[in-house]
Amino acid sequence: MNIFVTGTDTDVGKTTVAAWICQQIGVAYWKPIQTGNMRDSETIKILSPHTKIIDEVYELNAPLSPYDAAKIDDISIDEKLLKRRIDNTVIEGAGGILVPIKVGFHMVDLIKFYNARTIVVARSKLGVINHILMTIEVLKARNIDILGIIINGQMEESIKQTIELFSGSKILAHIPHGNDLKGMLRSIHVPSEISEVFR
Repeated sequence: MNIFVTGTDTDVGKTTVAAWICQQIGVAYWKPIQTGNMRDSETIKILSPHTKIIDEVYELNAPLSPYDAAKIDDISIDEKLLKRRIDNTVIEGAGGILVPIKVGFHMVDLIKFYNARTIVVARSKLGVINHILMTIEVLKARNIDILGIIINGQMEESIKQTIELFSGSKILAHIPHGNDLKGMLRSIHVPSEISEVFR
């Protein structure tokens, strides 16, 4: 079984959450499509140095959607993306779930193909409720199994309750901001809902 870490947007903390899970449970990490010069696998190496990293299928130069970055690099994203056979792996998406990969195929379709249980990552900021609810609605419409939500940053308890009520999904954890991110991730316990996926 695998977990797919998706987000409500780009730069919401998906890589941090992926590193946290890999570090504590000892599973592999895979970013199928990397866009931009900053490789998320390098961040994983820093935050969780013992994690096995599976090579990207595509490394695209521009920090854009896979579809737009591939056009700039004059690369055609093809069936290679769907040929990996993986298990006990945290898969990290690029951007949000409706980011286009190629014509007729979005990030949510990649999640569906790999049939992984899905975690939605969101950053605590104005508009987070709407972003979470839209993401959850699209995932439910595709019959994708939602494991839960993880919040990056501080959030009032009343807002958490609102998100759980209207999304129908549990907030599994929240990752507070801090300078010692590596140490902090070691100190926050991965909930049983996540660890049991890999048993």
